[in-house]
Amino acid sequence: MAGADRIREITVNDSASEASSNLTPRRTAALGWGALAIAAAVALAVLAQGITAPFVKDAEPQSAEWIASVARDGHWLIPIDDYGAVDRKPPLFYWMSAIVARASGGAVDEVRARVVSLAAGAALAVAILAWTAAEIGVAEGWLAFLFILGIYGYSSRATVALTDMLLTFLVFATLAILYPQLERGGSLRRAAAAGLVLGLAVLTKGPVAVVLVALSLAIYLLLQRRNPLGVLAMRWPWVTAAAAAALAAVWYVPWIVAGGHRVIAVFIDENFGHFMPAAMGGTGEASRPVWYLVPRLAGGAMPLILLIPAAVTAMAGGAIAPAKRAPLLYQASLAIAVILFFSAASAKRDDYILPALPAIAILGASVFALETAAIGPAHRWAVWLRNFAAAVIAGAMLAGVIGAIAIASAKVALPIRLRSSDALFLARFLDGVAKLRAPYLMMGIVVVLGALAAFFALARRRALWAGAAVGVLSLAGSLFFNASLRPELARMRTVKEFARAIHERAGASAVYAVSDLSYELSFYYGARVPPLTGPRASPPPAAQPIFVVAYPREAASIPAEYRGRMRLIMRSDLIGGEGPPALYEIAPAGGDGGLNPPGGSAR
Repeated sequence: MAGADRIREITVNDSASEASSNLTPRRTAALGWGALAIAAAVALAVLAQGITAPFVKDAEPQSAEWIASVARDGHWLIPIDDYGAVDRKPPLFYWMSAIVARASGGAVDEVRARVVSLAAGAALAVAILAWTAAEIGVAEGWLAFLFILGIYGYSSRATVALTDMLLTFLVFATLAILYPQLERGGSLRRAAAAGLVLGLAVLTKGPVAVVLVALSLAIYLLLQRRNPLGVLAMRWPWVTAAAAAALAAVWYVPWIVAGGHRVIAVFIDENFGHFMPAAMGGTGEASRPVWYLVPRLAGGAMPLILLIPAAVTAMAGGAIAPAKRAPLLYQASLAIAVILFFSAASAKRDDYILPALPAIAILGASVFALETAAIGPAHRWAVWLRNFAAAVIAGAMLAGVIGAIAIASAKVALPIRLRSSDALFLARFLDGVAKLRAPYLMMGIVVVLGALAAFFALARRRALWAGAAVGVLSLAGSLFFNASLRPELARMRTVKEFARAIHERAGASAVYAVSDLSYELSFYYGARVPPLTGPRASPPPAAQPIFVVAYPREAASIPAEYRGRMRLIMRSDLIGGEGPPALYEIAPAGGDGGLNPPGGSAR
């Protein structure tokens, strides 16, 4: 009760303090180029952590193979991976990555495959800073910049070789260009510029970019009690749409002409099959419940998502100045559009939350600079919720550090069951804490100091300082995961070094997977690794020995005709839910096989 009374006392005092500064300009002064350049350098340095980590699983290696198809083989129109599958997304991301690869030596590795995402992530962070400072306030702009870098769901995707970060940047940029169209009068030149940026977004991930922009604009107009259909009577929306369609057609038309029914089927699957459920003719891929995206968004935006109730209360109750309310609603509209559209779609992936995260950062930043002409219940509630959220964030992170030290020191097992990946994260984290390794020690020190700073700022009624402390706490956690824990686990789970050992041992002999395509293995092996069994099996040569890479659960499923001629060559020491993969040699039929069946000792 004492803590609640103290927060209530702080709330009342903060309300009086913030009410004394009723500065509500319609548009604040833009930041200078020097400040933006510094912000870009900081964003690049923060987001680049972990960019050299090896690939794990198949999504990034397949994307890297499409990049290599462009950079190495010149397949600019229709990139194909090592298994012959065509690129399922428009190729702008792969073009840009291929240009980087060619300009830096030609080889496609982890860094070259991810650098476009890194550049897009840094550019988006700077765009959030510039737009928020210009439309809402400079203090909110810098806080939003700090917050977005501290959102793990955002920063972790800046070093992923997928299209989502580039799409998010281009969608945000399109909406930023269009905001003055809605609020300060139309400009055909600005509308055309927005259309070109939107066209680039379409060339990154398809028509979904147009859907997100259009739905976001419609939601914003409805929230403003304006008729969205009235905008269609103006010329500028059609100029934007025409420019976007014209730019997208530069690739789509020759792509369809050259690829024919093969790429048309890809287009239908990607843009309609993933949206419709399997019962209505959809692909059924990544099908999840309608509510799936909301908890994923909340989890990906932790801990800053805890500030959203204060932002909603402030806007709904009039505690946000009118000049700031419109741009905040504008950003909230994109988050709502993302939730509504992808929740309605059958396919739902964790990456889909990314375009909603800038709004979380901007809305969260807004509650640390509340301005109003008079103190009212909504303002007091907003301040109380903000202070409570800040105290919970600081307290939870401080308690997490103290608890980790206690558990690691006592070496006790937690009485909870976790997924294999989460259990590996937790085990590695506790091991690092117990050994007081430098990254873990530094993270703990920053969290302790940041939490104390947050409590001190709340006690002294310094809202902006409290916001900065919350941002530093979030950034500390995000940096720790991206720079230390995630790359460390990736090195323990990737087949990168194992694939090199396979290449040295197998030489010119054929290497197979058991039954599935393995993009991670094929990328690091440097050639296609076909499946030995299943619908996509490739017949092995009859008179030559072959090698097969199998996980423990797969070895027993290898047909008896091969299993009797198998011997274990080497077993990896990788960790993961599927167990360590091993390399087996299968002798030719009629040769000396079966010397060392699956499960035996390696040579």
